[in-house]
Amino acid sequence: MAENEKQYSLIVQSLKGQLPSLPLVMDELLTIVSDPDVALYAIRDIIKTDPSIYTNVLKIANTVEYRGEESDRITNLDDAMQKIGLEKVKRISLNTSVLDLHLNKKNSDYNPENLWVHSVGVGLISSKLSDFLNFQLKDHAYTCGLIHDIGKLAKFKFNRNSFENEVLLAKERKTNIVNIEKLEYGIRHAKLGAMIVNSWGISPIVELVTKWHHEEDRSKRDDVEDPEIHRLIDIVLMANIIVNYLEFGNSGHNHDVLPSRKILKRLRMNENDLNEFLEGSKETLEREKNELSLFFKN
Repeated sequence: MAENEKQYSLIVQSLKGQLPSLPLVMDELLTIVSDPDVALYAIRDIIKTDPSIYTNVLKIANTVEYRGEESDRITNLDDAMQKIGLEKVKRISLNTSVLDLHLNKKNSDYNPENLWVHSVGVGLISSKLSDFLNFQLKDHAYTCGLIHDIGKLAKFKFNRNSFENEVLLAKERKTNIVNIEKLEYGIRHAKLGAMIVNSWGISPIVELVTKWHHEEDRSKRDDVEDPEIHRLIDIVLMANIIVNYLEFGNSGHNHDVLPSRKILKRLRMNENDLNEFLEGSKETLEREKNELSLFFKN
């Protein structure tokens, strides 16, 4: 089936009931998370309006990593936020908002909650890679990584059986879903995801990264002009490959592919840099795994 703009638009329209607009709280969060000077109180006021985020911030603040051996549990939001810090609070807030979209109440072969875990991993590693490279737009990296696969979630909700068949084929052929999309169904999750991000009215940067997060060839990213956005796409692309390689969550395909020499060269990394970064990424994701399990506990 050839790509068809009208077909994509119809899917976006038909999903409005199943994939609602981004929660208002996340819309507000996205306006402030990219501001490195935002004060704790600014995000606190948003968190107070959302019980799920409020609860998860308290859960994380009461883990051994943050509370240590203190006997008294932290029950006050201000104390919790001071304990875990602004950056962690931002991430917990964004993760919780996106998780609400992924929760699956129906039995299926593929669990989109595992896609959420993968997406959180890509957000984390995108942010870590941005720090590693001293990247100018690093405040956007986590959000772009977290949102990058929203098109897969849309495909799952639009036609679950078709998406699960793509996942199965990708596994059988030991390839990624992008290659299966080209052969089978014709709906590209990256393009669909970008259209959904556009319909939500959030940052055009997030839209561009979502659209091109599988495309290594910069010349094919025909609507990207800013070299820093190209670099951000490369970062999320590489983070996505690494998280799949380390089998954190399930994006629909896990295969033993490492970032290409082309991407490494463009990001000014060598093999030693990659090996060092992979080791650090394993440790980062292992720590995160324990925390993410708390999001599913009452």
